[in-house]
Amino acid sequence: MEEDGRVSTWAGTFNNEIELTNYMEEIFDDEGDSTSQFMTDFQIDYIDPQFQEVDFNNYETPFTEKLKGFSYINSFIEKLEKYKVSCNAIVCLYSFEYHKSTKDLHRLQYIGCFDYKEN
Repeated sequence: MEEDGRVSTWAGTFNNEIELTNYMEEIFDDEGDSTSQFMTDFQIDYIDPQFQEVDFNNYETPFTEKLKGFSYINSFIEKLEKYKVSCNAIVCLYSFEYHKSTKDLHRLQYIGCFDYKEN
């Protein structure tokens, strides 16, 4: 659900960047509606692509180091420092508050939703 000033964050592991790209890729039907495997897994109806950031980073660095370079990260990185996540893929949806509870049966684990400030 769209919500100004909120960012929903996921992290997970993929074999390579192409696999992550395929997982996130939107596919359009005949009516122009779109979906992706990510959207299906987390029961998300709509994502505005201009507020989505996805990164694949296979380097052996801590989770918070992998987040450097994401938009507005300085305004919410402190909230993420408590998470000890082993991952090579991160997804951030800005102006989006994810509400559904899911079990971590998917390629990505939902980390949480946080306030962010545009700098």
